[in-house]
Amino acid sequence: MTYLVGDIGGTNTRLALAGPDGVHEETILRARNDDFDSFDAVLAHYLATQKTGHLDGICIAIAGPVQAGEGRLTNRNWALSAAGFGVQSGAAHAELINDLAALGYALPRITPEHIFGTRVAPTNGQSLVAGLGTGFNVSLTKQTRHGDTLVIEAELGHAEVPHSIGQLMHDALGAEAAPLQTVEDIFCGPGLERLHHLLSGAKLDGGSIIAAYEANDPAATATVDLFTKALAYLTRALIHQYLPRDGIVFAGSAARGVLGSRALPLFVETLQSEAPGIVAPATIPLSVITDDAAALQGCLQHLLQTTR
Repeated sequence: MTYLVGDIGGTNTRLALAGPDGVHEETILRARNDDFDSFDAVLAHYLATQKTGHLDGICIAIAGPVQAGEGRLTNRNWALSAAGFGVQSGAAHAELINDLAALGYALPRITPEHIFGTRVAPTNGQSLVAGLGTGFNVSLTKQTRHGDTLVIEAELGHAEVPHSIGQLMHDALGAEAAPLQTVEDIFCGPGLERLHHLLSGAKLDGGSIIAAYEANDPAATATVDLFTKALAYLTRALIHQYLPRDGIVFAGSAARGVLGSRALPLFVETLQSEAPGIVAPATIPLSVITDDAAALQGCLQHLLQTTR
């Protein structure tokens, strides 16, 4: 069995061949979206350069909402159709899924890096992926007694921020906090850059902010500390909203940058500070996905479950 799997993010697209044993890493193509006019062009380039042979299935994950096999990227004018790329690839079966849903499907196939919390029995088979990259979203998963992974799609990034986070932002920024209305306005790479600009007046990319933070730059420290406290507040809310007793798994460049820095102790301290709630955060294991190709594994898992 040969499958083609793909992950279209806000900046890059990854495509690879896969089989029941996993994704074949030597076949992974990483393409900059700015270099192509459409996903069709990316797929055509891949098919022309790889000896794919007969494809039993194709699954593409997209950074945007999906409905009835149709989807569109939220940050560029790319529309996708499972039927369309199914015909283009010649695959016998075609699926289009949300990129956070793909990470949810990937959980049985990957080993995220544990950062805090201990799983306490009995568990409920529920995990939550929280993606902080170009944008923000979550994906709730449930393991069935048959070993399959059920994934519940969401668009939490476009929901209003919880009151506690809004108050935190107002205390730090005053009237400047007014534009920070949705979860995605704060909890993503551009959100981190937005906070830094509001606090310091300087414009830096996310990687530069984290580097300056690690070098004890005062402006970057103020930015990352505020972001970290807000992320802890959000995590407490996610615990009670979704009850993921099997853990919360963070993904995306902003999550890796902040939680992989010296800000982690502040995150843990704030997470465990007194606040309303009936679930102790320490009973929910937290981890971070460090594999950029994890969504490809999720696409493979989805195909394995839908092509039986």
